[in-house]
Formats: sequence, C-alpha cells, structure tokens
Amino acid sequence: MNPIPPDAVQVRITPDGICFIDEEFFTPPPGVTLNEAVLAHLQLEAAALEMPIRAVIQDEQAQYTTSIQVNTDGTSHPLADETQTSPNPNLPQPTVLPASAVSPHTTDPIPAHRPYEPLPEPYRGRLASTCATANQNRFAEAAHEADQLLAELSTQYGASHLYTLAAALVRGDIAWLSRDYLYGLQIWIFMARSWHLHLGPQHSTTVRAVGNALGCWGRLQPEDAKASAPHVVKLLQDITIPNADSALRTINRRTRRIALAN
Repeated sequence: MNPIPPDAVQVRITPDGICFIDEEFFTPPPGVTLNEAVLAHLQLEAAALEMPIRAVIQDEQAQYTTSIQVNTDGTSHPLADETQTSPNPNLPQPTVLPASAVSPHTTDPIPAHRPYEPLPEPYRGRLASTCATANQNRFAEAAHEADQLLAELSTQYGASHLYTLAAALVRGDIAWLSRDYLYGLQIWIFMARSWHLHLGPQHSTTVRAVGNALGCWGRLQPEDAKASAPHVVKLLQDITIPNADSALRTINRRTRRIALAN
C-alpha cells in the first residue's frame, strides 16, 4: 500500500456544505453540483501540471473520507487501498465520475424562476423564452437571443441597470452551460463590478458573481488563463470579498504551474 504523499490536494467539505481546497474557500459555479465542480477543479490541476495528482476528500456532511487519483486525460479513480472511511458501514460512499460524465449539458438547467428582477414587458417574456431555449440545449440560439436583449436593455436603461443585470445573469449561465468559459469570465466580472456598485462587496450576490468569475477562470485553457489572470487579480483587489487572499494564492499558484509547464 502506497501512502498518500504529503503534497496531495486536501479537499474538505464542512457539515454545512462549505468547501475548502488546500484550506482555500472554493465556490462551485452555477449549474453544477459541488462534487462535479471539485472533480473538474482537480482535472484542471492535473492537466496544468501534466501529471496525475492525488487528493484526499473529507466530506463532513456525508461523513466519509476518501482518496482519489486524477489523471492528465481527465479520468479518475478511487485509491481503494488508501481510503480512510468512516467506521459506519451504512454511510454513503462517493462516486468518482469520468471526465465525460462531467458535462454542463447534463446538469441542472437555468432555474425556472428567472429572471430575478421584475422586467417590464416585452423584455420579461423574451428573457423567459431565452431561458426555455437554453433549457432545450439550444445554447447558440439562446446566447444570440440574450445578446440582443442585453444590447437593447443597455441602450434603454444603461449597462449596470438592474434590468440589464437580470438578463446578464441568464447570459452568464448560458455561457457556463455551453462551456464558453472565456465569455463567462468576462460577463461575470462585469456583473461582479456592477453588483458591487449596487450592493457592496459583502452582499451574497456580489460574492456569488466573483465566485462564478473565478470558476470560469479555473476552467480556461492554460494560455487563456495566463492571459486573463491579471484581470481576475484586479477584480479581487478591487472587490474585497471574504477569502480574497486565498483566492489570489490559488490564482498565483496555477499561473506559476502554467508557466512551469510551458
């Protein structure tokens, strides 16, 4: 039995569902479960390092601890001989999905209660129609509809108006579902700054927008991640959300790994 190396990634999920990766706060982007988001994060790390990585996952909510290996091709498997499980045999065990199973196309659709703001007609009906289009996996069509709506709302009300942000929120989720992470990063940065002006840095809506921007950045290809890292760093410097220092360390660590891999 090979011991888990001391540099294995440590994943901890608290009893109330808050996740930390190597003691740094981790927020899953919209549309995916926490387990899928953690696995996608580990796959990204393995790809960036161009070598398999091992992780110890301690889920205090489900009451189990397990270890997995994530390979550079995105596949993963549990390290059964190295798993430390709870003494209760009836507790649920984690499911480690292959990369092909982690697809935004199969995750929860855009919530039916969108939009959040009471848009006036005809905009409200058009945005609801866009949500329905996206929920049918017609992402290119939905993105085009949302972009047209955003342009009209920005012209009539302003780019940072609550009506515009309601449509932008849907557009951000469409970007995530279609795996357009670069556009997702851009629009979530825009929304984070806009919500910051409206609500301040500590409001959950602002924090969620920043977290979604970070989630998109974490899934970018290495070259795009390297090029956009300064924009994400500037966002965290301008909006002092909780655990911003930890997020900055994560960005710097991945940027260094990308540089070493090239």
